[in-house]
Amino acid sequence: MFYRDRYIWKSDILDIPEVAHGFSTRRGGVSTLPHTTSMNVGFFRGDEEETVLENIRLFCTYAGLPDEVVCTPQIHSDRIRYVTRENAGEGTVKDVPFPCDGFVTDQPGITLLVRVADCAPVLLAGKTESGAPLVGAVHAGWRGTAAGIGTKAVAMLRNMGAVKICAAVGACIHACCYQVGEEMRDKVKGLRGTDFAGRYVQERDGGLYADIAGMNRELLLEAGAVQVDVCGACTQCAPELYHSHRATGGIRGTMGAAVGIVPAL
Repeated sequence: MFYRDRYIWKSDILDIPEVAHGFSTRRGGVSTLPHTTSMNVGFFRGDEEETVLENIRLFCTYAGLPDEVVCTPQIHSDRIRYVTRENAGEGTVKDVPFPCDGFVTDQPGITLLVRVADCAPVLLAGKTESGAPLVGAVHAGWRGTAAGIGTKAVAMLRNMGAVKICAAVGACIHACCYQVGEEMRDKVKGLRGTDFAGRYVQERDGGLYADIAGMNRELLLEAGAVQVDVCGACTQCAPELYHSHRATGGIRGTMGAAVGIVPAL
C-alpha cells in the first residue's frame, strides 16, 4: 500500500531492511518558477542547475537515500544498466556513457533515480538467498512498458541472484485521462498481442484510453515479481500535486522515483 511520508510517497512492500526509496511529488523543493514549483528534479526545465541539484539532495534526504546519485537522459526504451558507486554523479555532475531508462544494482551507497511527468515510475527490491539486497528503478512510458522494461528489470535482478522481488508503480497518468491514438494501440498489439492491448487500451466516449499502470503490473507479475503495488493517483487529475506533461502542454517540472541500498553503519 502507498502512503505519504512528508512530501513524498512510499510503498510498504518496499519497506525492507537496508533499502530506502521514495516517489517525489511537486512539493518540498526549492524551485520558484511557476511551472517547476517547488520540487523539480529535471534539468533543462528552466531551473538553474544548482536548484535542481538541491532538489535532488532534498528528495534523497526525505527518502533516507544515499546522496550519491546516478540518473540519465531517458529515451523511452527498454535499456537498463547495471551500475555501481563508480557511476555516482552520472546524469548530475558528469556525463552519462549512454542514455537508458533504468538501472539495477547490488551495491550499497548509490541512489538510482528515474524521472517522470505522466509516465510510470517503477521501483524494485529483492534479496538473494543469503539475504543480500538488490534494487532497480525504471522509467516506463508506454513504449518502454510495451517493450517490456519491467520484465527486463525483474529478469536482471533474478540473474543477479534475487529470489523474491517486489515492485511498486508510482503515480502516473491513468486510463481516466490517458487518451491515445490508434497507432499506439496497434504498436501495443504488435509487441504484446491483441488480448493484452484489448485489456489495457480501451475505447470510451469515442476515444481510446490506455492504462500503463495496469500494463506494468501484469508484466511485472508475469516476469516473476511476487508482489506489485500500484499507486492509484493520476498525475493529470492532480497537477497541483504532480508534474504532468499532459496537463500543462509540456511546460512543467519533473518528478523523481528513487531507490538505493543504504550502507551499514
